[in-house]
Amino acid sequence: METAISAGNGQTFSGVIGKVISYFVFGVWILITLVPLVWMGYSSFKTNEELNLDIYALPKAMFDNEFDEYVVVKPQLNIIYPYDPKVDTRERIIIESTTIAPTRRLMLQFLVKEEMPPEIQNLKYGDTLTLDQLPRKLARKISWDTVWFNYTSAFIRGGLAGKFANSIIYSGVSTFFIILLGAMIGFALAKMQFKKISAVVMGIIGLGYLLSIQSVIIPLFLMLSSLKLTDTHLGIILVYTAFGMPLSVLLCTQFMQGLPDSLIESAYIDGATPFRAFRSIIMPMARPVVVTVGIISVLGIWNEFLLVLVLASSEFTKSLPVGVFSFSSLTGTQLGWQLAALVIATIPAMIVYFSFQKRLAQGVVGGALKG
Repeated sequence: METAISAGNGQTFSGVIGKVISYFVFGVWILITLVPLVWMGYSSFKTNEELNLDIYALPKAMFDNEFDEYVVVKPQLNIIYPYDPKVDTRERIIIESTTIAPTRRLMLQFLVKEEMPPEIQNLKYGDTLTLDQLPRKLARKISWDTVWFNYTSAFIRGGLAGKFANSIIYSGVSTFFIILLGAMIGFALAKMQFKKISAVVMGIIGLGYLLSIQSVIIPLFLMLSSLKLTDTHLGIILVYTAFGMPLSVLLCTQFMQGLPDSLIESAYIDGATPFRAFRSIIMPMARPVVVTVGIISVLGIWNEFLLVLVLASSEFTKSLPVGVFSFSSLTGTQLGWQLAALVIATIPAMIVYFSFQKRLAQGVVGGALKG
């Protein structure tokens, strides 16, 4: 009796220890995952000077800007104007922040002289003023612009808008073809009577799955160069589609092998063609694996860096990850812009993942169970 009780207590104690270890490991994993994201988020609102002074401190300068000081500067060639001076010929007073990126001609405001009070109109080069001296409406606008300075600079100076659009094009178009072609090949391998050919094709596709972009990047570049497809959207989409096909075919084939053959046979008896059976029967039933392949492909292409870095030489074809990397050379030590660009690149991927994470798990588990 006592032995049985001792054994039961031992099992209970072991179970508690196991749960404690499991929760500890899970908590550490959460911290490792979330802490960098939280730091990246709030650090994207810090000035370059704050990041160099204390990388872990909370942002202050961009939010506490009510009494920021500005100095009047002369027009210079390194100033980027937010308007066309040839079209808008109104005289402006250019002021630069002495707190955020001082003397670098980055944090600038262009005040229309005729709209300013006399005491500001009479300012000379080198004179200073504080934000609270400006008209209230203008001061609020400048204050808001200061808060989002890193993000607007990343978009305007770094050209992230075009790179963002390119990432959407690459991810969307490539994923569409990966799903369509992968599902078609998977249907042929799983439901058509070509067992020997199917085995050979599956072997070739499995070999393709083992190849990485890094291992074939040089011959790939040479091949695309001979075809005049480097630095083109078409060339990059074709390569992304080719590298996404193996996983798509493997998952679709495994999933479709578990679908009843009787449904396909009934469709053929009713006079359906293979394409009609694929479109009307297989694709609706294969929705879980289609969603899984889509999410994996979109996230993989969205975050891919090396391929576009090598194949895209112009700003017109570069994607978002390359744009984030380019801040290291374009702006030197402007870490705030780079962190803002990282946030811009990360948020869409997080939205896609958290929106479809349940369907992703269902597709993977469903494919495994049916296989």
